[in-house]
Amino acid sequence: MNLYLATPDAAEIQKVFSAVLRDSHGVEVHLEKWTAHLLAEREKRRILRYDLVVRAPGAAQPHRHQWVGKFYAQKQNGVGARAAAVLRALAATDCRVRGNMALPEVIAYDAPLGLLLLRYEEGEPVLNVLAQHRTEILSAMGRALAALHTTAVIVEPETSPATLLADLRLRVAELCTRLPGEANTFRDGLTALERRSPAAPPCLLHGDFGAGQLVWQQHRLVVLDFDKCTRGDPAFDLGNLLTQLQRIAIREPATLPDFSSVRRQVLDSYQRWTGPDPDLSERVAWYQRARLLRRIHVLACDARMHRQAEAIRLVGELRAQTDAAPTGIEPGQETRLAC
Repeated sequence: MNLYLATPDAAEIQKVFSAVLRDSHGVEVHLEKWTAHLLAEREKRRILRYDLVVRAPGAAQPHRHQWVGKFYAQKQNGVGARAAAVLRALAATDCRVRGNMALPEVIAYDAPLGLLLLRYEEGEPVLNVLAQHRTEILSAMGRALAALHTTAVIVEPETSPATLLADLRLRVAELCTRLPGEANTFRDGLTALERRSPAAPPCLLHGDFGAGQLVWQQHRLVVLDFDKCTRGDPAFDLGNLLTQLQRIAIREPATLPDFSSVRRQVLDSYQRWTGPDPDLSERVAWYQRARLLRRIHVLACDARMHRQAEAIRLVGELRAQTDAAPTGIEPGQETRLAC
């Protein structure tokens, strides 16, 4: 086996594969061989693509399958099981059609191994083709999020402004200790968020919707990684997405040369599929500022000097956002945020 992982044991993985194939193809099916190829390793979670060669009795040619395996540590078993449940629930709705998108098909979830098996989806990472298909992709992002947010799938827990603020208070306290010269800026940023806490009916949220979780496939998006799915204000997902796109706009201006139009296009597309939401832009800006403050904390706590330097640089962005208009984004300022 071309397996990159020492654990779990390849024999244990093969047992899972064989059981899944027997359930779906019958007891006589035979798994001739399989190989594994590392796709990503994020936050101590390995993601692999498995290529399987399967032969059914009497078949002249073997069947070939491509699966994706995501491994979860024992303490994360609930995350994997919940992601599988949400994807199965979404598959039973018209979400994919309304959003003109693809979602990974769940093949199986094996709790003892912490292994979530999904059908592999071909395509190009959105970051690789964003410059080439910018207008189409930005519109597709808004439509896909609109479809997810208007789907009647219930998940727990709920991510509320109060939850985020409680987390930010702890982070700000640590930031004031690490960077005492900027303590007033951090406190002012937190206070501004507390004064304008948004409110909206909760809905299903992806929880980490951004370019890194998207694949471009024949004029539609493939939306990956529902590990952080939650429930809350739809502006949460939009704020997260726009924060990531702002960072791209700063680092790669040729890819997204005018962030103000990027923001407008995403929100216009979203509202085209959901209907009017008068204070959506203001709520999105609130979540963008909250994300910036959290990002500064993450960078400031990093031992690497260049990351700490970036945190200090972003303090100026936080100060500007805190002093900005109620929407949090003043004309001409959209392209400055990088977090």
